[in-house]
Amino acid sequence: MISSGQFSYSFRKSPLFRTLCVAALIALVSCIIFIITMRMRRKPVIESLDPPIGSPGDLVIIRGKHFGNMRGGGYVEFAGSKLTASSYIAWTDKEIRVILPANVSDGLVFVGTEINRSEPSFFTNEREIPVAARPKTQTSLPFIASISNASPAVGSLIVISGRNFGNTHDDADVFFATEREIPPSRSMLSYESGAPGTVYIPANKIDFDYEFWNDTEIRVRVPDGAASGSIYVETPAGKSDPQKITIDSRAGNKIYGTQRTYIMQLAADINNIETKQPATIRFYFPRPIVTAAQPFVELNEREPEPAIADYQNTIVHQIQASKGSSPAKQRFSQNFVVSVYEVKSAVQPKYVKPYSDMNKALYAASTRADKFIPSDDRTVTNLASSIVGKETNPYSKAKLIYTYMLDNYRLHDTASKPESPLNLIKTKRGDAYCFALLYTALLRAAGIPALTDCGILVDRNIRTRNHWWCEFYLYGVGWIPVDPALGAGLSYEGWSETGDVKNYYFGNLDSQHITFTRGINDLKPAAGNTKTVQHPRGYALQSFWEESSEGTVRYSSFWAEPVIIGVY
Repeated sequence: MISSGQFSYSFRKSPLFRTLCVAALIALVSCIIFIITMRMRRKPVIESLDPPIGSPGDLVIIRGKHFGNMRGGGYVEFAGSKLTASSYIAWTDKEIRVILPANVSDGLVFVGTEINRSEPSFFTNEREIPVAARPKTQTSLPFIASISNASPAVGSLIVISGRNFGNTHDDADVFFATEREIPPSRSMLSYESGAPGTVYIPANKIDFDYEFWNDTEIRVRVPDGAASGSIYVETPAGKSDPQKITIDSRAGNKIYGTQRTYIMQLAADINNIETKQPATIRFYFPRPIVTAAQPFVELNEREPEPAIADYQNTIVHQIQASKGSSPAKQRFSQNFVVSVYEVKSAVQPKYVKPYSDMNKALYAASTRADKFIPSDDRTVTNLASSIVGKETNPYSKAKLIYTYMLDNYRLHDTASKPESPLNLIKTKRGDAYCFALLYTALLRAAGIPALTDCGILVDRNIRTRNHWWCEFYLYGVGWIPVDPALGAGLSYEGWSETGDVKNYYFGNLDSQHITFTRGINDLKPAAGNTKTVQHPRGYALQSFWEESSEGTVRYSSFWAEPVIIGVY
């Protein structure tokens, strides 16, 4: 060991020693600078929060750099509290997606890795923003002063003038009466208003019914299912007084008959997970949709608590898998209460209005080809043209196409292997899936707005089967249900006799159809490097059902058939 005296003497007397000391000092400083630089380069940087203001349950996207390609020991911290594992939806080097927990507070947001931590960004909890005292209830309630057309048809545009509507319809709606048949002495249902059979439905955002909304004026299309009666506006402040409206039903009308309420369970299992690094696996359960014929849907039980309760009409369950193997089985399940009505339509073809006056966005969305509906295929367009000939009335064209399919194609009672509905044209035989998709394609090719509905069929023994049927739109009447497979004689035991099934299932639908999707639910992956799993003949037309992040080697999944555990 060199003493301080020896070091001082050597440093003064030996040029070589002095040179070595200076070199060592330079190397040490360079090493320190290099380490600091490397650490600075790896320090996570938050560039934006989207949105910077939110509420519990909202999806927040954190964009920036140097987050790391996987979460590992990384974390996101809101106002001093680190998020739990179930809050993370996706984690990449430049983007993190999280769901805000119930206890999120205003404050600084940090992204941390195993060795570093970002500079803070700021987040505001929308519910904690101070707001001005609300005016007295009687002045803030919405008020309808006038309706531009007191006798519109379904699909027609009306202008509602008044005040206190609010500047958006995010949490507000216009409600219309519907026509329901009521059995004698039936008690009132939880979703009915005032008396048994009084059911109001909101204008449908999915059908693009809302065209304009501000505090004093609403421009809205009369929704499918609306009937003469009352109309009112509801905002978070409350409901307006109802106003009378008479629906022009010369072209036809729809009545909602026999009602059934189902308690239904959806479940899936996952096990034998193997990953080469920490990974995320998500299951997307379709939710039953709300329509005029299915006006009440309630999620009343779920196990475990989902990561997202409602994402594009799905329930998202998520597993954060650590590196390695996990053979243990985990089940996801949820129970719904769903009320469904029989639909009975009566159409007067000569009064059906032309599509030129129809909502342009709805017409475009329900006549174009997509990944399931090959309505632009030349085989389909040529066949549609040959079937309808010179007929111009949309109702008559839809009936001609329906009759042609039932007369020329043979139905397989059980589901066949996944294949294009175009094969039905070639082979003249197919299952309910192919019948529904081809009928929709032929309608669209003939210029008729149409959707393929997907869900389950419940028989009198409470057994379920995945099923597919259709709707086509008549301006002035609304969506007309058609079930080509049941019309063609699909083996099925209903609760009541429908008479001639071929005639009944063109324009009518029983209350044993539970609907999950109308058209395609085109989900988008949480991140760009994930793998997805599809179920082409599942109980929803959904772009994918499972998603796993990079690092997932394999896992096993089993989706149970929907189970009806009660009917009343």
